[in-house]
Amino acid sequence: MGYTHAFFILPVSIGLVWWKRKELRQAFFEDESQFSLVSLLIFVSGALIYLFGWNQDYMVVAAFALIPFLYGFIGFVYGRKVRNKLRFPILYLFFLVPPPFALLDKITLPLRYISAEGVEMIFSLFGFPFQREGLMYIVNGKQMMVDSACSGFRSLITMFALGVVYLYLNKSTLLKKLALTASILPLAVLGNILRVIIVSLLNVYFGEEVSSGFLHYFSGAVVFLFIVLGFAGIDALWAEKSKRSKAIARGADDDWF
Repeated sequence: MGYTHAFFILPVSIGLVWWKRKELRQAFFEDESQFSLVSLLIFVSGALIYLFGWNQDYMVVAAFALIPFLYGFIGFVYGRKVRNKLRFPILYLFFLVPPPFALLDKITLPLRYISAEGVEMIFSLFGFPFQREGLMYIVNGKQMMVDSACSGFRSLITMFALGVVYLYLNKSTLLKKLALTASILPLAVLGNILRVIIVSLLNVYFGEEVSSGFLHYFSGAVVFLFIVLGFAGIDALWAEKSKRSKAIARGADDDWF
């Protein structure tokens, strides 16, 4: 499974650093003690982990090591205050590290079964001739399968990556942030079920060549838009609920007086 869905993570991280440039300049000149033993230890640890991963051909370990390496390097060169200001943009780069294949299989397989069951439920609800056995299913005589690319894992990671940035920039209560974070998983699952249904319908009515071509990838963009709108909708509903609660509280105060 490709990890190309993470292409935006590095630009976002760099953008956050640029956004904090004034704070970073101020923190650099305010930090009197530039030397940091902790930063040096983190930097050396990251370098050793990277050498181990590179020598043993563990690309996941080598990619992971670049995070503490960069974090420690910045703290050692620019000081503790600058390092702390850049903690989130640096830690955000963890989304660039692909998970081990063994862990990936344990995550994607249940997601594939959830998608297959959701597709079966919706097709049956609308009266389509549908048969399913495991991850294989037949719609109107067309046999299809929910493969690893249709597990929804990429959409899930992408939404978590975007959601984390949104919550970092959003000045709201901890409860609201937790609620929005919890909504990412069901939205990603529902969005992926919608994508599998779209691809299946394209295959049934227009053939496999159409369903596996440009429209296959375009359906991913549609689902991604669906997830983003769902996330924004939950945020808007939460804000409206907060406004109503405040209005009711103000009304109660007025009645008291």
